[in-house]
Amino acid sequence: MTATAAAPSPVPTRDVAVIGTVGLVHSTSHLFQFALPPMFPLLQAEFGVDYTALALVISTFYVASGLGQAFVGIVVDRYGGRVTLACGTTALSVGIGGMAFATDFWMLFPLALLAGAGNSVFHPADFSILSSRVSPHLTGRAFAIHAFGGTLGFAAAPVLLSTLGFAFGWRTALMLALVYGLAQALIVWQAKDLLGVGPHGTVPSRKESPREVLAGFGRLMTMPALLAAFAYLSMTSMAGGAVQSFGAATLSLLYSVDYQTATVAVALYLGGQALGILAGGFLADATDRHELVAGVGLVIAGAFILAILLPDRPYFFAEICFALAGVAGGVTAASRDLLVKKVAPAGAMGRTFGLVYSGFDIGLLIGPFVAGVLLDMGKPTLVPVAIALVFCSTFLVIRAVDAFGRANQAAKAAAAAR
Repeated sequence: MTATAAAPSPVPTRDVAVIGTVGLVHSTSHLFQFALPPMFPLLQAEFGVDYTALALVISTFYVASGLGQAFVGIVVDRYGGRVTLACGTTALSVGIGGMAFATDFWMLFPLALLAGAGNSVFHPADFSILSSRVSPHLTGRAFAIHAFGGTLGFAAAPVLLSTLGFAFGWRTALMLALVYGLAQALIVWQAKDLLGVGPHGTVPSRKESPREVLAGFGRLMTMPALLAAFAYLSMTSMAGGAVQSFGAATLSLLYSVDYQTATVAVALYLGGQALGILAGGFLADATDRHELVAGVGLVIAGAFILAILLPDRPYFFAEICFALAGVAGGVTAASRDLLVKKVAPAGAMGRTFGLVYSGFDIGLLIGPFVAGVLLDMGKPTLVPVAIALVFCSTFLVIRAVDAFGRANQAAKAAAAAR
């Protein structure tokens, strides 16, 4: 114990550097995920398409990201988090930045596939690096800052990309994003001493065949506990993705404000979410009722989103509701991660993480698409109604995840006692 307490000062400095580097790159992932929605009106004018078509581009991105994330943990285990993260950041940057050179609308779809494939590496690679390169007593805070950085990327996107896009053109904005993303990839690639060279953790004695890998995933996908956790993450990102992608368009129509003004409300939602994540970390450490924190928080978030439909309210009321909804949803993040961790089978944490958290991408695929269709139907009032319903109904799924998690922990404890 004495030796641990007297650890040399360079160790905390290295921890801060690792957490900061991974957190910064994670924020880039989220910034790029939300690069297009702030400039939707410009893309509509350029290509003559409707919101449904633009939502299909976003959905294409998340199809590639969701499918890739479920399996990319195998690549991380074999080649290491740093190499995988650098390659993924490059693909994401080229995919999103390459859209600046598109001359026809269809060109956005293959680029979205490339960007989504690149985006699929971030969670498995990031958590592999943080778990192995950060001092154990700092792991929890490292995870919280990782989530915080991602949310800040989401929060910066509507203001930064909207400002650049409307001031200098959407192509210029995406070209600047390309340069920024490639610089991030280069930093990760060069950080061998900081982020590691090869695989992290225990390397398997032999490589599994593709058939064995698929069989293993097949077993995981039939477990009710993991299916419930997958549904949980899918539903939360479905609602949150609709807010992020089409919240500005919805408010612009409901309150008759210009699109750039409406993007501020989305930035407030995401900024509130970032603050809620930090507060939720302390709350998760103070209680073991994580299902209550997660469930109540999402119900409150849904109530604030629904409140924007109250009649005769000024626009700043909607901004306040969005900000408070973000805080309420963000508070649930740490409790959510702890609930999901409880359902992981023994010895399958990495693959479980990749499989369950691919639900985020599936939700981000569905939510924006449905919101875009509702807007094209001329039904903007249905967008907040749908978002609120999904947020609130998640409460029931959370109860199921908690029940499975408690049973799984009891089974592990019983096995350990034998």
